[in-house]
Amino acid sequence: MNIKDEFWDQPVRKAQELLNTTDNKSRSECRSYILDANYRLLFRIQIYKSLWEQLLLYPDIFFRRQLYAKSFGLSQQMIKEEIGVASGTAHNLLNATQEPPLSVVHSYAVMCNVPWQTIVEENPDKKYFSTPTEYWFNGASVEKRIDELNEERNQVQSIRGYWIIDPLSLFEGENRPITARWVRSYPEIEYLEFHLNHEPSLYPQKRTNIKKMFPFATHLVTTYTPLQPLHKRSFWIVGPKQKKQTAYEELLKVIEKRQYTDVTSL
Repeated sequence: MNIKDEFWDQPVRKAQELLNTTDNKSRSECRSYILDANYRLLFRIQIYKSLWEQLLLYPDIFFRRQLYAKSFGLSQQMIKEEIGVASGTAHNLLNATQEPPLSVVHSYAVMCNVPWQTIVEENPDKKYFSTPTEYWFNGASVEKRIDELNEERNQVQSIRGYWIIDPLSLFEGENRPITARWVRSYPEIEYLEFHLNHEPSLYPQKRTNIKKMFPFATHLVTTYTPLQPLHKRSFWIVGPKQKKQTAYEELLKVIEKRQYTDVTSL
């Protein structure tokens, strides 16, 4: 992943072309390019918040569902196992079924960190995005305390969502329960993501406490939350997968380029 490569920004240019072209052939080619791209290329588009959000709301629900899966490196097998459905149901979610079961819709929305409306509505109303109701649907997420999350890590094979009942134990000012996800679907990187209502304070003692609680972590990332206003922050506790340090460091360089993002070493 060479940032100096002349083709480095090709995913960004293809995304812009998809959104702006009026030529059907060009639109089809760009659509195919993006859905054939791997997650490492899609991370480059995510550098730009507005551009990425426009793709997440592209008026084609099957494009969206496939894009969501691609962006997290999710296979149909991962979706099947985490949601607990048959292989055919996972396939149809991505390719065929206009209105999947509500349990599938909400669970998939949690896995992909998007409002549930984007899974089933061609033109979802953004005013409903602010409340993460997908996490409240029975079975879509798991209630946990923060001190239980490190032990939970080894139980997650791809992505799992949580409803955190004690955010104040780590995040000052978060007086109500918050949502979180373990993201372990990538080959080289994994992170625990918290969805915050404020910019987190990362004073030295807090960084020390995080390292003690989550020994796998090497970096902290504070970034934008897609489809949310900028004060809604995503806080990642990040580390490399085993024997993937070089690939991890390459991907981290792309994450560091994201708009509205700070990366801190532990």
